[in-house]
Amino acid sequence: MDARFTAEQDEIRRAVRELLRRRCGPEESRRAVDTPAGYDPALWTALAEQLGLPGLALPETYGGVGCSVTELALACEETGRVLAPTPLLSTAVLVAPLVLALGTEKQRADLLPRMASGASTAALAAPPGVALGLTGDNRAEWAGGGRAGGVQARPSGGAGGGAGGGAVASPRAAGAAFGGPGGAQAARPSAAAEGVEAPVVAGPRAAGAALGGPGGTPAAGPSAASEGAGAPAATRSSRATDGAGPSAATQSSRSAAAPSASQPSPVARSLPEEQPHAPGWRLYGEVDQVLDGHSADLLLVAAHAGGFARSRTLLFLVPGDAPGLVRTRQRALDATRPQARVQLRDVEAELLGDDDGSDVLGALARTGDTAVGVLACEAVGAADRVLEMTVEYVKQREQFGRPVGSFQAVKHRLADVYVQLQAARSAAYFAAWAAVHDERRVGGLALAQALEALRTAAAEGIQLHGGIGFTWEHEAQRYFKRATADELLFGPAHRLRAHAADAARLFERAEVSV
Repeated sequence: MDARFTAEQDEIRRAVRELLRRRCGPEESRRAVDTPAGYDPALWTALAEQLGLPGLALPETYGGVGCSVTELALACEETGRVLAPTPLLSTAVLVAPLVLALGTEKQRADLLPRMASGASTAALAAPPGVALGLTGDNRAEWAGGGRAGGVQARPSGGAGGGAGGGAVASPRAAGAAFGGPGGAQAARPSAAAEGVEAPVVAGPRAAGAALGGPGGTPAAGPSAASEGAGAPAATRSSRATDGAGPSAATQSSRSAAAPSASQPSPVARSLPEEQPHAPGWRLYGEVDQVLDGHSADLLLVAAHAGGFARSRTLLFLVPGDAPGLVRTRQRALDATRPQARVQLRDVEAELLGDDDGSDVLGALARTGDTAVGVLACEAVGAADRVLEMTVEYVKQREQFGRPVGSFQAVKHRLADVYVQLQAARSAAYFAAWAAVHDERRVGGLALAQALEALRTAAAEGIQLHGGIGFTWEHEAQRYFKRATADELLFGPAHRLRAHAADAARLFERAEVSV
């Protein structure tokens, strides 16, 4: 490994730092986070058009610059220095690599050039620490396979209903079909189809009659599910009532599709076994802590599909304006990393890739390996800046007729921060290099060390700034919030280290031959 930066890497760092110095000062950053989008679109456009930052690690074939994740990590070190509120992490670090790895050629050609140019932003709707395999094995039931929550997916073309066939009749029915009122449980068989694994919905003939299809009299044009409001009845009623209960239209839809209690009816039938190339998919559920989820033009949603027989996690593309999609910005500890709650109420989605048997969990884990290197460099940049601010302040602040920084106790505290920062910087640079050139998974350890260095530097900065350090107007508290928020999202540090130890089988028992 050559630890020296190339001339190109030095130029990237210099250009990013210079642009951010001019366009992203403390006041500009504070104004940006108070906007509805949570970032400055003008700054994002400048980063994309002048520096090509969103496409820095994308191939030139798809409109990118053609560099590697190493250069992207070095650029993010500069964005971390000023806590720049941009959708760079969610778009270029989390979503773009997954589209590049799993997407079809058509999906890549359509999505990646727009991401690279900054014309489109994206967000990963999944719990980052667990889904990316940072704090444990990501093969657990985090995507909705168990009763703890998540998002459920099912083919929308099932039961012969065409592109909109098999749609659930109401929000309550949709919740039941997906495992509960909020889609928080795995799909369970109803009393009408006990022992059947798939969710219970209207059969093909009755569904066609209810929706104006081949099985009945036309009801409002060619298909009420595909025209009109552009969303199925379940979606329209859920938006109208906003979770307050089914509307009159919903009640009538349920009545039309419900079987008679006196005789069994073919209306209530289970969906057939999922086909790999179904016409479309429907998603139902909720995801919290989605980075930039409230403003992203595209959501990449991780959802559970297949029930017990073919239980698996898939990724789906959902436009930001899709019918039935509800996005709510949440109050985040770190305002420069805006988060949202994403609710999917029977939302139509497109499967990422053309094969639902692709290694989605492996792709998520590989994306996590690269993301932690970028995050580590970002944390190092933030720690370096807060240490720089603290050193400048203690040189100017006088007490007992001399600068505070001249006292030995203050010198020792800052020296300890500097040593910890330099160790974290070395680990972060190695993780950024190893993400491209090495098979070893070292990013988690680097991120743990960088987050601890940032927390220590920010805490010491607040202490040594005295009474102004923790005020809202000062910058030191923003860096402390960044350290704490990143630990909550991607850590904490002890779990990152524990997962690295488990992956290396560090504490497994082994016989020692004498």
